[in-house]
Amino acid sequence: MNMRRRLIPEIATLQAFECAARHGSFTRAAEELSLTQSAVSRQIRDLEAQTGLMLFERVRQRVVLSDAGARFLPEVRRLLAQSEQLM
Repeated sequence: MNMRRRLIPEIATLQAFECAARHGSFTRAAEELSLTQSAVSRQIRDLEAQTGLMLFERVRQRVVLSDAGARFLPEVRRLLAQSEQLM
C-alpha cells in the first residue's frame, strides 16, 4: 500500500516561525537563533510554500502575523512544546 505522508516542517523552521512571530522581526529572530536574517527569511518562505499559507504580512521594517499565521501559531507552539518534552 502506497500512502502519501504529509511533509512535516523541520523543528528549526517552526522555531524560526515562532520566534519571528514573537518578535515581529526576522532580524531579531535571527539574532536570538544565531542565524542570519536571510536564513530566517528563507525558512519562513519555505514554510509558507509548504503550507500554502501566507503567514506574515511584510509592513515596512516589520513583519506582522497574517490571520492564517495567527491561527497557525498556537499549533506550532504546541508542537515545539511536545518536541521539548521528548528531549
